Amino acid sequence: MTAAIHFETEAYDVTHGKPMGRHFAGHGFLSAFARHSSNDTPVGYVGNAKLGGEFCSFVKNFRPESSPRYIVTAKAGALRQVGCLFTPSPINAAQTWQRELNGPRSWSLCGVNHTLSSARAMDGLTSLLTAAVQPWDAIICTSTASRAVIEMLFARQEDHLSRRLGATRFVRPQLPVIPLGVDCEAQTRRSERRDEARSSLGVEPGEFVVLFLGRLSFHAKANPAPMYLALERLTRNHRIVLIECGWTANDQIAQAFSEARAKLCPSVRSIVLDGRINDIRDTAWAAADVFCSLSDNIQETFGLTPIEAMAAGLPVVVTDWDGYKDTVRNGIDGFAVPTMAAPPGAGQHLATRHALEVDSYDSYIGQTSTAVAVDVEATAAAFERLAADPDLRRRMGANGATRARECFDWKVIIKAYEELWQELATLRNAGQAAPSPEAMRGFWPARPDPFDLFASFPSLPFSSQHIVSQAAEIDEAEVLERLSLRVALVNASPDISSAFLLAVWKLAGSQGTTVRDILAAHQSASPALTVRALLWLAKLGLLTLTPRGERS
Repeated sequence: MTAAIHFETEAYDVTHGKPMGRHFAGHGFLSAFARHSSNDTPVGYVGNAKLGGEFCSFVKNFRPESSPRYIVTAKAGALRQVGCLFTPSPINAAQTWQRELNGPRSWSLCGVNHTLSSARAMDGLTSLLTAAVQPWDAIICTSTASRAVIEMLFARQEDHLSRRLGATRFVRPQLPVIPLGVDCEAQTRRSERRDEARSSLGVEPGEFVVLFLGRLSFHAKANPAPMYLALERLTRNHRIVLIECGWTANDQIAQAFSEARAKLCPSVRSIVLDGRINDIRDTAWAAADVFCSLSDNIQETFGLTPIEAMAAGLPVVVTDWDGYKDTVRNGIDGFAVPTMAAPPGAGQHLATRHALEVDSYDSYIGQTSTAVAVDVEATAAAFERLAADPDLRRRMGANGATRARECFDWKVIIKAYEELWQELATLRNAGQAAPSPEAMRGFWPARPDPFDLFASFPSLPFSSQHIVSQAAEIDEAEVLERLSLRVALVNASPDISSAFLLAVWKLAGSQGTTVRDILAAHQSASPALTVRALLWLAKLGLLTLTPRGERS
């Protein structure tokens, strides 16, 4: 079973100056679909003949012997012969109504999730429940965490419709979990240039090379502070080289990264490369000993680079967060570092400000990210084990490469897509009813508290019983210096100042102090702000949050 591919050039283009994860995922999917589809006559669904020509050229570039064709939107009824329309984003209400013109059983709609934290994404998903979506439609969830988010949005909207309209029957699309894919063969070839790549970058024998590859954005992808702090600790026993192969949205962000490196990991030799250039990316992959991505942002839902690293035979150090929780097996393919986020209730104010357009989307996700703490100690311990044990690096790299081939190679993923499309056709032809959803109360269905909606992302729960301690050898001057760093994002929040954060830090000075103690001592501030401040300080390595009974 195949599907017509909704083709718009922008969705598959990785050559422009500011590519996003969805562009790489889209390009990877379509090139893999061209190569591995069971159908040698791929079908595109396009707005006009010019786009149709571009689709056919794209496919033939990867499969010269194929005979691609296309359907223009003005003749959408021709999709009936194909049976399914795939779009490289979640299906939308407009698509369901467009199909309705030809009958609800004319074809299935299938999409895939990427970012779920934007207003557009949440509005699009919740609007499906009052559109003409059918149980023979599907939104492919790239991770179990992203499926949990979509299910929660649906449940909130269903609860709203029940209370407002007395609605009792709802139709949801299928939500299968199928990960994104990677070209394992291409990644394996990159690792074969190791000696040449390390020489070209001036890497000396005995140096331990850690690679981050991807978009460099401390407010929207991964704050570098935990990685920098952990690597600096490693320099006591090892010579460390950090390669950051990526790109920034502007010079100010690039300068902020440089400033943070100088402050937080001055002993680490830093190499910054332009990750938009294929040859440079190849060199970075080949030169590395370990890959690291400490994602801490709700904008992330899967994370493509860790499985690319696994396919390249590299052990990985990642956060136990979002889609990484599905892909990286802790202690087998690498190490998954614990994360902790503020509990539900601590972020509704952030959601409301964004909903009212007081804060931009960048501000919203940046502020949210400040209350996601990454375990710096665990990160340093993971790096230390890998730096000290080349055999462990080889074993974990080999484990990851095997897992990538078996679970994430595009040949495997395309087969899973085609099997799903066949299942949707069976449902469409049988006319099975949608399952009954669970009701869930909410405020504004598409604007929940981010720490409620994304509660499936962190690996550790936050508790008022956690012991709060000041980090060793940190004084007030160091606290203020770290808070002044742009990557600390203090200026991004209208509610929390450096003075507020410093005051919270001082409250943790007594031995045995718990979160509850600090909340009681700081009643002039809202509990939500204080909780966010505690996690913010932990993220910057200024405090530690330890479950009662685990304190050494």
